[in-house]
Amino acid sequence: VIMRLLSVFMSRTKSGSKSSICESSSLISSATAAALLSSGAVDYCLHVLKSLLDYWKSQQNDEEPVPSSQLLKPHTTSSPPDMSPFFLRQYVKGHAADVFEAYTQLLTEMVLRLPYQIKKIADTNSRIPPPVFDHSWFYFLSEYLMIQQTPYVRRQVRKLLLFICGSKEKYRQLRDLHTLDSHVRGIKKLLEEQGIFLRASVVTASSGSALQYDTLISLMEHLKACAEIATQRTVNWQKFCIKDDSVLYFLLQVSFLVDEGVSPVLLQLLSCALCGSKVLSGSSSAGSSGTTAPGGSSSGQPSGQSKSSTKKSKKEDKEKEREGDGSSGSQEDQLCTALVNQLNKFADKETLIQFLRCFLLESNSSSVRWQAHCLTLHIYRNSNKSQQELLLDLMWSIWPELPAYGRKAAQFVDLLGYFSLKTQQTEKKFKEYSQKAVEILRMQNHILTNHPNSNIYNTLSGLVEFDGYYLESDPCLVCNNPEVPFCYIKLSSIKVDTRYTTTQQVVKLIGSHTISKVTVKIGDLKRTKMVRTINLYYNNRTVQAIVELKNKPARWHKAKKVQLTPGQTEVKIDLPLPIVASNLMIEFADFYENYQASTETLQCPRCSASVPANPGVCGNCGENVYQCHKCRSINYDEKDPFLCNACGFCKYARFDFMLFAKPCCAVDPIENEEDRKKAVTNINTLLDKADRVYHQLMGHRPQLENLLCKVNEAAPEKPQDDSGGSGGLSSTSASVNRYILQLAQEYCGDCKNSFDELSKIIQKVFASRKELLEYDLQQREAASKSSRSAVQPTFTASQYRALSVLGCGHTSSTKCYGCASAVTEHCITLLRALASNAAIRHILVFQGLIRELFDYNLRRGAASMREDVRQLMCLLTRWALTSCLSFPPSFLPFFKGR
Repeated sequence: VIMRLLSVFMSRTKSGSKSSICESSSLISSATAAALLSSGAVDYCLHVLKSLLDYWKSQQNDEEPVPSSQLLKPHTTSSPPDMSPFFLRQYVKGHAADVFEAYTQLLTEMVLRLPYQIKKIADTNSRIPPPVFDHSWFYFLSEYLMIQQTPYVRRQVRKLLLFICGSKEKYRQLRDLHTLDSHVRGIKKLLEEQGIFLRASVVTASSGSALQYDTLISLMEHLKACAEIATQRTVNWQKFCIKDDSVLYFLLQVSFLVDEGVSPVLLQLLSCALCGSKVLSGSSSAGSSGTTAPGGSSSGQPSGQSKSSTKKSKKEDKEKEREGDGSSGSQEDQLCTALVNQLNKFADKETLIQFLRCFLLESNSSSVRWQAHCLTLHIYRNSNKSQQELLLDLMWSIWPELPAYGRKAAQFVDLLGYFSLKTQQTEKKFKEYSQKAVEILRMQNHILTNHPNSNIYNTLSGLVEFDGYYLESDPCLVCNNPEVPFCYIKLSSIKVDTRYTTTQQVVKLIGSHTISKVTVKIGDLKRTKMVRTINLYYNNRTVQAIVELKNKPARWHKAKKVQLTPGQTEVKIDLPLPIVASNLMIEFADFYENYQASTETLQCPRCSASVPANPGVCGNCGENVYQCHKCRSINYDEKDPFLCNACGFCKYARFDFMLFAKPCCAVDPIENEEDRKKAVTNINTLLDKADRVYHQLMGHRPQLENLLCKVNEAAPEKPQDDSGGSGGLSSTSASVNRYILQLAQEYCGDCKNSFDELSKIIQKVFASRKELLEYDLQQREAASKSSRSAVQPTFTASQYRALSVLGCGHTSSTKCYGCASAVTEHCITLLRALASNAAIRHILVFQGLIRELFDYNLRRGAASMREDVRQLMCLLTRWALTSCLSFPPSFLPFFKGR
């Protein structure tokens, strides 16, 4: 009350008052402010704020369930007293029983208001010395902004901090830097708890540092908070990274150690720092280097993003102009260059190679590869000449590994061609690069030529719709692991079995699914009883029947908890990180109940007569009114359950569930020795099944060869007669088409089905082996910890990535025909880019590239690739006409006019 009285003394009078009153009011406020300032009131307010901070943080962490019903508050017969100007009339009305009920909130409000009023008066009165707000004020006010408080208190904090800072720009910068520092410290603390440490700017990890889902969720919350600031106010994020030079290199190393779902956010943070805000507006043109490097695969970028990103950039530009931040563009560019140099100073070769390999080659997500493409491109552009040469050498050192990544290497090849042309090199380097490119091309041509199925594939590609290589003995984990996009799926369409309790739906899915979002639509809502809280649980264990998981909470993992408002008809459960689930449980944990409505009459489910709620027996037909309206089941344990525990019917609402998900390959987690034995047994069973399917697949080969022979024999039997009637032509077509149709059915139908089945089995075998390896690593780690004499081994981030199972499963067999074809296309793309340089073109001609293309690539592959080969050959021969002498004279007209 005293603090409120002092605040009233320092308050301004209304402008309509008399001048004498205004002067006396100004005198009182100045005297009060001077007295408070001299007595150390500002420091006292800071001391109180420090004490209250722990209280507000504890209030934020306490997540006590809100009761579904509350006791009625007594109402006084008389009107509330007038306590103005100390308390507002509305506040007194809401706290009639005790005006000090929200004492902590009132105290927080006053220790924020008094310093604001003192400073405001001191700024207008030169006789009063200005109050000093040291760094502690900025720190604690920023801490209060990070706490979810009541809007009024938060408004007071923001008002005081903004007034102290003097401008919105400085206020935002101060708030953002503090928020970023807090979240980065939270990230480091989380990782340290999991055995991942930052020592002297180097991240080290023990061999058993696998992050669990709950840890990843907390990590994602910190990262998304940082990403929000980095996206909206990029300069502040860049200034924070300049201030703490270990952040970027720390994030780069952590990206190797975390789940694939976390990688896009980490890449976004790195991109905002190293590329600036232009990465938001220019994300769709990340493959722009393809314009310089002919044949670049930049066209793979989604074209629809360019318009929306342009609109977004225009809006951002307008906002910046309003804030008077017109020079932010040049400032961002300078910060980008400084940060790239900072990263180059810390990052060693191993780390950069792991980054390039992990995100440009191994990732199965094209969006992640394009993110890494954009990031690598800007690192190159903002680096000095020596760093550019180093980056190019590192990429060429990875080039021999390209056959293991097949189709996923498009972005890598695009960058390699661009960097090779833009970087000034000696003739020796050009010769080395050209030799490496031609060597890989020759190697892949050798594989394609000597592949046992080469002739069959080449013949089939001209006869049937050819979209896969289904005769491979060893299914490739690159070709047969396509990027499946998320899509909306009705839960009812993918569930196998469902069981119910009075508040839960337990669902078994047809297979493992990666789920990113769940949408619940509530129809036919009745106000008598409405859902207040929904909990989503998941389980990734294979069970024979879903009843095994019913009423067993220990076997479920909690994914998300959401609160609903009364009458809400749709709720979207957005998961911070996608979950992999074979079984789901939706729990309706809490309700809004209208007890008054429950005492009304109910409708008999049999004769529809009105029946009193108590005792609930129909006087007309004698039926129990509380039986299920759908299956007539009666729950004798609970009089009026929300769900029927027999059929799941709910008389209060109708629920429809929609999943934003995609199918995936997952196996049961291994948590003990019994699970390990089951996994080994399962692997042996799968391998036996794979052997049977493989023999079945190989059984189609003789039939395909026989049909191909018949197709070849049928063609010359009846020569085409252009002047003949339609009857002769149709008979010839019928003779040929019959075998082609059988061929299409055999290859695109039976072979494809057998091959897909074999691929799924091999993927499950690999996933099981990966799970086994993770479990064995954890057991070895536990054994080393229990042994006092054993020293716990630690590795750098790049070493951990190389030794762990994180990088497993991203490469293909070196004998895969599909990957060899894809790598051949990449080689042609790269060679077309290199051939645009006269010096390199000269080297390529002397390395015999024209003969190699003529012998192997001119007639093989898709039409687009054959056209690329022709253009490359013409480019080479145009500048080296003497090389054409090595061709027979009959082939010279082919190059004429090119």
